[in-house]
Amino acid sequence: MGIQVWFIVLGVGAMTLIVWDGKRRKLKQRALSAVGISHNAHAAGSAPIPDLPIEAMLPPEADAPTATPPVNIECISGGSRIGSATHISGKVIADEPVIIKGRLEGTLIAPNHPISVTATGHVASYIEGSCVDIDGHMVGTLKANTKATLLSRARLQGVVEAPRLECMAGAWLQVDVSHKASRQKIAVAS
Repeated sequence: MGIQVWFIVLGVGAMTLIVWDGKRRKLKQRALSAVGISHNAHAAGSAPIPDLPIEAMLPPEADAPTATPPVNIECISGGSRIGSATHISGKVIADEPVIIKGRLEGTLIAPNHPISVTATGHVASYIEGSCVDIDGHMVGTLKANTKATLLSRARLQGVVEAPRLECMAGAWLQVDVSHKASRQKIAVAS
């Protein structure tokens, strides 16, 4: 091969890397704007960019009926994570936000913090948190002290107890819904 061919091959390779990096940055910026973090705010050092894989930051697929609500950034940047390869049986009490990507068979209590069950997460038994977002599978009781959000890939069977319930199109439910928390507040206020 001549020197000209090598320059062409190197040029094509460099252009491919530049295009790939541009697409990656564009996806990351779009995901960050969906979460509510601007690139300029991060440059000033006021908001940390979450260290997530690009797949976790992608917007919903085009065939999804509705967009999912913004992800709670407090849940992303800190707290406990139950990884996708982790299986826990027993009782977990957390005083911080919790993200479940794996399997939990038992009880999870974080009454003052948000809890998120991702699309790969499976929970059996009981979850209690301030606001609970479910995008995976759950069988049992879900108790949200402020709000429960069932995202488009949620598969829920059991009981939902929350003062506010938001359910996205595509979620599958076979539940009894209870608003005990809101009734108690109304009874106290009367």
